[in-house]
Amino acid sequence: MSFDPDRGKVGFARDLFRLRFRKLKLSQRAFAARYGLGFPAIRDLEQGVTKPTPAMRLIVAAIERDPNGMAEAARDAQAKVENG
Repeated sequence: MSFDPDRGKVGFARDLFRLRFRKLKLSQRAFAARYGLGFPAIRDLEQGVTKPTPAMRLIVAAIERDPNGMAEAARDAQAKVENG
């Protein structure tokens, strides 16, 4: 039997994992950093430790629709924070 990284994942956890790992080919840390999200939040969501908020569902849906546009929006938002 081969290793299946999807094994045991259901619902949002599975969908987030597939987007991050299979489609975007990013680690949890890289995904969190690229989109301005917390690494612990991504880890816990994928492990099913926490349930996604409506806002997180929206963010992930937007990332799935336009990964590059959302990365750019995250960079812009971070720049605004840094520049006051």
